[in-house]
Amino acid sequence: MKDFIIVGQGLAGSILAWNLMQEGCSVLIIDHFDATTSSQVAAGVYLPITGRRIVRTWMADELIPCAEDFYSSLGKFFNTDFIHQLSVLEIPDSVKVYNEWQMRKSHADTGKYIARFHAPDSFSELNCPYGAVELKPSGYVDLKKLLAHLRSYFVQNGSLKDAVFDFKHLQVSDTIRYGDIESKNIIFCEGIAAQSNPYFRHLPFQPSKGEVLTIHSELLPQDYIINKSVFVLPIGNHYFKAGSTYEWKELNNIPTEAAREKLSRQLKELIRVPFEITGHLASVRPSVKARRPFAGMRSGIPNVGIFNGLGTKGVMLSPYLSRHFVNHLLKKEKLMPEIDIAQYDDLL
Repeated sequence: MKDFIIVGQGLAGSILAWNLMQEGCSVLIIDHFDATTSSQVAAGVYLPITGRRIVRTWMADELIPCAEDFYSSLGKFFNTDFIHQLSVLEIPDSVKVYNEWQMRKSHADTGKYIARFHAPDSFSELNCPYGAVELKPSGYVDLKKLLAHLRSYFVQNGSLKDAVFDFKHLQVSDTIRYGDIESKNIIFCEGIAAQSNPYFRHLPFQPSKGEVLTIHSELLPQDYIINKSVFVLPIGNHYFKAGSTYEWKELNNIPTEAAREKLSRQLKELIRVPFEITGHLASVRPSVKARRPFAGMRSGIPNVGIFNGLGTKGVMLSPYLSRHFVNHLLKKEKLMPEIDIAQYDDLL
């Protein structure tokens, strides 16, 4: 009998499985590879300050050190690099916004993350008439590479079943049975598919479609992540990811010409050097209305749980919150009220 079945091998499921296995738990992941999931398509950026209001990202003081340590340690285990620490260049679009950044430098919660202010003529490749604001610690995680290494590891350890999960084969009682597999618990980490999950489909998800371009430019700087109305992320050899869009109605994985044109227009407004579009991907993020993830076991069914809804900040959230969830599962540590699905018992 397994200790845990985990449904889904995206970022949430992979890191949760890894942390459970590090605690000596027997785990079986059920997942059929799909190159268009949000974990596969996402740029994997993390940064400490976010939004037009220029506020510190929720729990940034705890999340970023944990994430950087986790991905660095995992890279050492696999003898490769998953995390790339790069400063973010925020490009103000007005004097008012630039002055707001200057004011935020003196605030205790944001000031320590503002490394320096760059003059307008610092980057000839960019259109930044009001200069640029450098943030750190920040960077990105190569999610495709990370998930591929973890998948190989899980397969080699007999911990992954490559299959589409089918609720017809699931039986829930004092134990979990899925076909001929028995387990003490099952935890769903299935991203957007949770909206069809009979146990959790009424949770307040607010999925959004995002589209990302891959571009090539010989002249763009490769030592910063650039962020204005669009982010530009260097991924090596003069290639960059650029995105992203938000769409709440047409929720599918099909790239659209409208998004391509919008991103291209935003890039041309930001970049002063030539670039070529070489790729275009789309996916649906499992975002949440309250902008906080879901974790916990279903009320009245203590062996059925969920870890989902990490949204656009999954790279930052996954290491810290998965460890927190593991401590809840194994050591009865109380879950943070912000993420505990007990707050949604009336919906479930």
